[in-house]
Amino acid sequence: DYCQVCGWDGEIEVVEEDGKLIWKCPQCGNTDQDKMNVARRTCGYIGTQFWNQGRTQEIKDRVLHL
Repeated sequence: DYCQVCGWDGEIEVVEEDGKLIWKCPQCGNTDQDKMNVARRTCGYIGTQFWNQGRTQEIKDRVLHL
């Protein structure tokens, strides 16, 4: 993931705001999806478009299994 506002190169967070899930840069707080690049594996493919609330919730709930 990449934030075009501050240059953050790491995982953009999914946070809940006013009952809605939004993507937020952990460094500068940017929430403008037009100014960030996010890539996640969805349905077996790497997707770079933003997702609906249901898919975003599923992405938020994922855990890393080592």
